[in-house]
Amino acid sequence: MPKLSDTGRRVVEFTALLLVWMALMYGMDLLSTSVKLTPAILRRMHISNGLFGFINFLLFYTATRWPFPQFLENRQWPRLLGALLLLIVVAICIKYLVAYNFFRDDVLLRGRRNVVQVYTTFWQYARSGFWNNSFVLMAAAAYVLFFSWLREDKRRKQLYRQKQEAEFAFLKMQLNTHFLMNSLNSIYSLALVRSPEVVGATRTLTDILEYMVAQPPVTGYRSKLTDEVRYLEDFIAMQRLRTGCGNCVQMTVTGRADQHEIAPLLLVPFVENAFKHGIANQPANPVRISLHCGPEMLEFSVHNAKAARRKDKTGGIGLLNVRKRLELVYGNSYTLQVQETEQDYYCNLQIRW
Repeated sequence: MPKLSDTGRRVVEFTALLLVWMALMYGMDLLSTSVKLTPAILRRMHISNGLFGFINFLLFYTATRWPFPQFLENRQWPRLLGALLLLIVVAICIKYLVAYNFFRDDVLLRGRRNVVQVYTTFWQYARSGFWNNSFVLMAAAAYVLFFSWLREDKRRKQLYRQKQEAEFAFLKMQLNTHFLMNSLNSIYSLALVRSPEVVGATRTLTDILEYMVAQPPVTGYRSKLTDEVRYLEDFIAMQRLRTGCGNCVQMTVTGRADQHEIAPLLLVPFVENAFKHGIANQPANPVRISLHCGPEMLEFSVHNAKAARRKDKTGGIGLLNVRKRLELVYGNSYTLQVQETEQDYYCNLQIRW
């Protein structure tokens, strides 16, 4: 379906507002009328609601297109008040001319004084019309302010979403850089001793980087949980190559991982932290990783024995990074518990689907 032009959209908006306006005018009059609808009453309703209601609508629509939107841009009260006064005067003059020339007895006749018919003068009509037109302009102001608030609220949400995406992209880049530096150090260590496993480590790193680069920096994006598990397994495989200890990591996956999705790259910082600050080369104290995919939530835990001396006294950016990303992506739908003693370190992450 082709999109409407600006003129077409304005015609549609004008028509829709006019129909709603007329429905309100006639509806309120019919609801307040308890007598039988005689031809005289119907004539009065058509004059007051139909003809003069249409003039009021033109006043309403003009105010929504000109002085109020202009005021929201420049915030100049004198111009707004002058424009509103001009609209009121013009509307009063048009209504009086129509009433005087075509509906004098229906609108302006006030009764008889003895045998002389008494009509409403222009100034009398102007005084009553001033308040009537003011109410129409107040309705226009409410309409403009309401839709201006809706547009501003939409704009704020878009800006907030863009801010989230930018922050998420920065955190993802920060995590990728951190991980790449550690991985290259591992491969460098293998290359120093001329280990034949450096080829496998390089291939594994290539697969890992391909997966990382393929994930868009969008907070609403979700990857398959099975892909994330495979990514974790590749990461662990490379760490096993680095440490030379195949039994130093125990990873168990239970549940139906193929039926769920997760924000990518959220789990590996916990595993990386265990390798970086824990004991990862002693089969007696293995790093234990557990992932359970239940029908209501994902539960992921990492437990490792702590090294007597921390490898990085200043701490890493991994866990701080992942906390920020969890806040951005899952809000109140996650729980993260971290327990640390002198001997071990334990992280438990629960994400509700």
